[in-house]
Amino acid sequence: MCGLVNQVFRFDLFSVEACLVGLLVLSLFGFGLVLAWQAGRRTAVRRPATADLASTAIQLDNQAKSILDMMRAYSEAGERYSVSLVQAGSNLPTTATPAEVGIIVKFLLAENAKMQNEASTLRKTLEQSKSQIEKLRGNLAEAQEASMLDPLTSVSNRRRFDERLERELTDARLHGTALSLVFADIDNFKKVNDHFGHRIGDEILKTFARVLLDNVCARDTVARYGGEEFAVILPETAIESARQISERMRKQLESMQLALNDSGREIGRITASFGIASLNKGDNAETLIQRADDKLYQAKCAGRNRIATDQVAAVA
Repeated sequence: MCGLVNQVFRFDLFSVEACLVGLLVLSLFGFGLVLAWQAGRRTAVRRPATADLASTAIQLDNQAKSILDMMRAYSEAGERYSVSLVQAGSNLPTTATPAEVGIIVKFLLAENAKMQNEASTLRKTLEQSKSQIEKLRGNLAEAQEASMLDPLTSVSNRRRFDERLERELTDARLHGTALSLVFADIDNFKKVNDHFGHRIGDEILKTFARVLLDNVCARDTVARYGGEEFAVILPETAIESARQISERMRKQLESMQLALNDSGREIGRITASFGIASLNKGDNAETLIQRADDKLYQAKCAGRNRIATDQVAAVA
């Protein structure tokens, strides 16, 4: 009888130890989540995020903390059960009668039932938390995506532009491929705003953004760099191909007949100027941007509605 009970003790102690190891791993995972989202909030302080992004990150943080609390409670219950097993094991050698052994066994069975019930509750709660976390992760991904877009034109914002340019520069150097950067600016945009108002100006900005998107591939990046100035990153694109793409953009915008919806009053021809720089040996993001911006300034000074490149200036 005592030998059988001792085997049960050894089995239960092994089960408890295994549970505690699993809990430790899960606890480390939980702490990782907390630290990750805390780091996310620190990043959000440096760069203001959308309300959705901050809210979702906080919900994820709270969910992870809730899981940790459950883990700690279950771990404490496991430790109490382990103590009970040790005490029962030490009392067995002095147990005189089968009735006393039966009392110890009943006590251990009751304690084991408690542990099984707590384990079942924990599993159900963890399954619910997993589903909630998956949903929150999806919301966070959407919020993060939204935080990288310009709210007016829905193209990439300056933050994403900076990140993508660094990534494409690294890739171009690694594989020895071409990379071109286009800066584009709507001509006389201030006059349009002054004459028709900022609401119409915003619509023109959105129209120009669509023109840029219409003429690029999936890997290319169109970003609103600031105000009426846009940037287009063209990976694996030599400067002549970049010039041809820019020319299509320029012609498409120039050919549009824009008018006010309410009155039909014509806005007039809207044009844009383009500056293009191609990656050279020794370039970094700053020097490439500077050269593209210089070429845009050159196109403006030469009369607008034209393209200036590192090598030549193409007049409309």
